[in-house]
Amino acid sequence: MKKVYDEIYGYIKLDDREAKIIDMPELQRLRRIKQTSLAYLVYPGATHTRFSHTLGTFYLTTILGEKFKQSGVITDEESTYLKYSALLHDVGQFPFSHSLEPLYLEKGLSNKDLRYMIISKSPNLRDFFDKESIDYNKIIEILNGNSMISSIINSDVDVDRMDYLVRDSRHTGVQLGNIDLYRLLDTIFYGNNNEIIVQDKGIYSLENFFISRLHMYQAVYYHKTIIGYELMLREIFRTIYDCCDSSILSVRNLRDLIYDSSISYWDDEWVFMILYTYLYSSNSPLYLKEKIRNFLNRRGPKVVYEEVSYNNETKGGDIEIKELVERLERNQIPRISIYPIEEKIKILSKDKINIISKNNEMNIIKYKSTLINHIPETLTIRRIYVDYEYAKRARDVVS
Repeated sequence: MKKVYDEIYGYIKLDDREAKIIDMPELQRLRRIKQTSLAYLVYPGATHTRFSHTLGTFYLTTILGEKFKQSGVITDEESTYLKYSALLHDVGQFPFSHSLEPLYLEKGLSNKDLRYMIISKSPNLRDFFDKESIDYNKIIEILNGNSMISSIINSDVDVDRMDYLVRDSRHTGVQLGNIDLYRLLDTIFYGNNNEIIVQDKGIYSLENFFISRLHMYQAVYYHKTIIGYELMLREIFRTIYDCCDSSILSVRNLRDLIYDSSISYWDDEWVFMILYTYLYSSNSPLYLKEKIRNFLNRRGPKVVYEEVSYNNETKGGDIEIKELVERLERNQIPRISIYPIEEKIKILSKDKINIISKNNEMNIIKYKSTLINHIPETLTIRRIYVDYEYAKRARDVVS
């Protein structure tokens, strides 16, 4: 038995197998990947890691697993595999989390794909699974949503989201993520097809959860400055790929890192190593060096156009963004200094939420006494950023 002290939940207990999993280099890598990517550039306290989030997710999974096991919903084996899945759910995260993932998505690799590769191909993990007679395919089934118990880790109201709302709120100092966690854990159940079932006495906690999620997306995860630096870092790596080193985004290289057990060094520090390498390289173009220097010295891009909408409302959409980018280019703003973004963020799926009231189960839409029916299901953010030296001119152009 091993105990790890967590700043949110206190001591978290792990048995010998669970302790061996978190001691694997592939899991230790998560100590060197920030949970909220570049949010620390806006909220200085947001330096917590994917590792602490993994432990938190495991802790909440343990609570729900024990609850469902005692009520006969899941078996002891399912509870065990559920906990293994919680420990491994973020093992495929990219350096700086979602900042660089879109570049690899263009190459056909998502963090779920990388997670599968690490779990199934990493010599360290495979040797451990073989030695302990653990069927890693059962872990992958849970993580990919192909198991009856997948919703506990992957659904609109799962332990992953519960932990990151509370944890990210604590470390950013943004109190919008505070939720009635233990009440929610006590009143939630899961049905088929990712359905979420909540007792009516937990409805206020569920409302609080979704409102907190919406507000944290607005105030932290899609904060205009944080997203600006993520776009800037992405553009730096795209430029390095185009002009200097096409292997930097190679999926084959990542596979090789997994096969030779070196993937554990592919972390946030690797990103800074790349930045410093090309900052001081005599072969780097001047505009790349300047962009790296600006990133490191927190001189990021500025928003010159923003549109926020809910539930598929639109005030312009794709065409307007494209037209504005073209207009900026016509006014001598280099395309490499323009960063358009459109993100549609799912907040909840009301058709998947049921309420149990006096032995009567109904969909949340039919349950009138709740604020949930007034919470938007989606949040869409459209923005155009430009490098800071072009901000004044760009604002004049788009105004």
